[in-house]
Amino acid sequence: MRIAIAAATVVALALSGEARAQARTTAPRYSLLGGTTVPRGEDVVSGEFGWPSATFGFTHGMSPTTDIGIKFDLLYGVEYTTNTQFGIGIRVPLRLNLLRRDKVSVLVHVDPGIKMYSTSPVDFGLQWPIGVTLGYTATPEFNVGFGVELPMFLSVTPSPVAFILGPLFGPAFEYHVDRQLTVGLNTRFGPIFDTAGGGGQFGFITQMLLAYRL
Repeated sequence: MRIAIAAATVVALALSGEARAQARTTAPRYSLLGGTTVPRGEDVVSGEFGWPSATFGFTHGMSPTTDIGIKFDLLYGVEYTTNTQFGIGIRVPLRLNLLRRDKVSVLVHVDPGIKMYSTSPVDFGLQWPIGVTLGYTATPEFNVGFGVELPMFLSVTPSPVAFILGPLFGPAFEYHVDRQLTVGLNTRFGPIFDTAGGGGQFGFITQMLLAYRL
């Protein structure tokens, strides 16, 4: 009798573990740094900490291939360069999944918004960074991405008007600790050009990600 009870317990635990593993594997995948969006009807809050900002965001899944969000930036790096200046920005990221084939996915995004720096007078303007990310799901928990970004900022005050842009390239890594918690690292590197200042400067993004699915 004891042997039968022990065997039944082992079988029950095994089935339970298998069910949990299957649920984790088949749960809708999403990525904030890779090539997939947040599933329809779900919400994710996030924080990104590093250079050039501390960013706090909220992302809502609109459909199986699109999501929308809002991000608030506390800036201390001027347009991704090593120049320092405090500023704030707000963006409304729109993301679209163009392709999902097995472990490979492609995502495009545009983040329209405004931005200002605490110079005297205040440097204020419009931003609309765009980008493309190629994502690879190495395991159900681990995502790898490679992105091409084009940050764009039109400074309208003070005069004269200046347009700042530059291509940034780099990898990103994302690990789903469980269904709710995700950690990651986002990097981009490249030149930044200012139409009012002539030549380019080196720009980069290096931020740690913490995200929580609600």
